[in-house]
Amino acid sequence: MIIGIASVVLLAVLTIALWKETQRQMPNFKPEPIMDAGTKHCISCHSEKGVGKVIAEQWKESKHAEVGVGCLECHKAEEGDVDAYEHEGDLIATIVTPKDCGRCHMEEVEQFTSSHHADAGMIMGSLDNVLAEVVEGHTAFNNGANPAAASGCWQCHGSKVALLMDSEGNPVKDDKGILKFDPKTWPNTGIGRINLDGSKGSCAACHNRHHFSVAQVRQPENCGKCHMGPDHPQIEIYNESKHGINYHAHREEMNLDSKPWIVAEDYIAAPTCATCHM
Repeated sequence: MIIGIASVVLLAVLTIALWKETQRQMPNFKPEPIMDAGTKHCISCHSEKGVGKVIAEQWKESKHAEVGVGCLECHKAEEGDVDAYEHEGDLIATIVTPKDCGRCHMEEVEQFTSSHHADAGMIMGSLDNVLAEVVEGHTAFNNGANPAAASGCWQCHGSKVALLMDSEGNPVKDDKGILKFDPKTWPNTGIGRINLDGSKGSCAACHNRHHFSVAQVRQPENCGKCHMGPDHPQIEIYNESKHGINYHAHREEMNLDSKPWIVAEDYIAAPTCATCHM
C-alpha cells in the first residue's frame, strides 16, 4: 500500500517536472517572477501609480526576477549612507552603484574596477574637457554645467553625482521624502560615473536596467552609443568591416542569449566587441 502511494506521488512529481521543463523549452516562454513580500509591494505600488511602471515590467522579464533578486536586494541602503532615505518603511538609495552590484557579482565588479572604463570620469579634470566646458555652450547653464558637457561628454564618461542642497547646505527632499539630486549630475549612466558611496562607474552603462539582458549587452550597438563619432569612431569602423557586415547579415544566428557564449561553438557568423574585449 505504502509503495503504491509513493509510486503515485513520485509519478506526479515527475510529471509536473516534465511539464515545467517542456514549458521552458517552448518559444517565448516567460517564467513567473519570484517575489518576496517587499518586492511585491514595490512592484504593485509602482505599477498602480504608474511611476516606474515600465521598469517594473522590464524587471519581471529579467533573469533577476527569474531567480528572485528583487528591488531591495539592489536598492537597499545602510544607516549612514549619504544617499539613504526611508521610503515605504525601508531604507533605500535611488542609485545602484558597482558597490551594490558587487554584493552578488564580486568577480565582475573587481574586473570592472581595475579597467580603463572605471576611470572614464577622469576626463572631467583633464585638458580635453576644456572643449566642452569652455569652448562650447554657456558655463553658467544649470548651476555651472553647460549643455555640451551635461548632455554630451558626461553621458558616456560619467558625472560626479551630487545631491541637491538648500541654502544652508542640507540635502533637499521632495514632498514624499525622496532625496533630490543635482540635475546636472543625475540622471546619468556614464561608465566612469563617480558615485556618492565612493565607487566608480555604472553597471547600467552597458547592462541597461531593468531587463539586464545578456543578449543586449553583447551587441556592438551597445558599445556604439559611446564609441562613435570623429574622435572615437570604433562603431563606424566595425559596421563597415567584414565583421560588422557579417554580424548584421547573420544576427539571428548569433545566439546572443546563450550561456556560455563561445565563438566557433555557440556562434560562427562574426565576432562582436564583446568577443575580443571582454
